[in-house]
Amino acid sequence: MTEKSSKTEKKPDAPGQAAQETPQQRPDQTTAPAASAADFLSMHAAHATGETYTPTGEELKQRNKRSLAIAGAIVVFIVLVFTITVLRIGGAAG
Repeated sequence: MTEKSSKTEKKPDAPGQAAQETPQQRPDQTTAPAASAADFLSMHAAHATGETYTPTGEELKQRNKRSLAIAGAIVVFIVLVFTITVLRIGGAAG
């Protein structure tokens, strides 16, 4: 038994004409119609289950530490940008 290594199959259009390559579809491939963005969003919409989650005390402590670290990084970034801006403006004026 020999298997085709090519994924295209050549078929003549009419007698006497040269064969043209046509793509061959595998049996596991199906062609689905293209969905619009609204269809895509509605298919993956979240559904309320009524479940709630209450974090433990340790999780709350970790969340607070993470929030403080992010807030500190933002403050440092703002101070850095302000300082650089003041120095560049001051250097250009003097």
